[in-house]
Parts: sequence; structure tokens; C-alpha cells
Amino acid sequence: MGFFSWKCAKSDKPVMSSYAVSNTPWDFASKVVVVFKDGDRLSGTYNGYGSVLSNASEYDIANVGEDNWRMVIKQYYAGETFDQLPQNKHDQGQGFFYGDADLEIIFRNQNKGECK
Repeated sequence: MGFFSWKCAKSDKPVMSSYAVSNTPWDFASKVVVVFKDGDRLSGTYNGYGSVLSNASEYDIANVGEDNWRMVIKQYYAGETFDQLPQNKHDQGQGFFYGDADLEIIFRNQNKGECK
């Protein structure tokens, strides 16, 4: 099985695989909130393989259907509902294949809590 990769529905920045950014300045980009069409929310760490790890449980969003959820990098989430967020775009870098220089440019405003 390969990577399932998306960009943040709010910031359009890559949701990073926890395996790619663990113990780096970019670790925050693997912490996500998933907002479901039915109003439920899930907060956890995205593993890059279609699952969010939350409270020692793994939830496979890849099998739920992309029309039923929106994923936002937690740092950028401000309580938006499903209907307030666009559908997630796919990420060409697969949330994994980025160098530090690339991530520095992509997330240069991350310390300010800005989306773009």
C-alpha cells in the first residue's frame, strides 16, 4: 500500500506523514482535525497511509470516501464545519517527499499561526 496524500482543506499546505516529520520543526503539519459530513470531528496524527491515529486508536479515512470528510492541519483549524471547508486536494509530494528547504518555504509563516 502506498501513501494517501492530501493538502490541508484550509491552508492548501501539505498534510505531512508523521513518519516524515517526527522530531522535526514540521511535526505540527502531521497533527490534524478531520471534520466529517455528519458533524463528527477527529483529532490526531496523520500517518500518511490514510489513517489518523487518535487516543491509541487508528481511524482509516481513506476508506470513508473523500466526499465525507475534510482534513485540516490542527494549527490552522478554527472550528470550521464540514460545509465551510473545501474538499481536500491531493498533494503531489505525498506528504513525505519534501526537503527541509521546501518545507521552510511552504510553512514559513507557521510560527505566526498564519495559513498562507
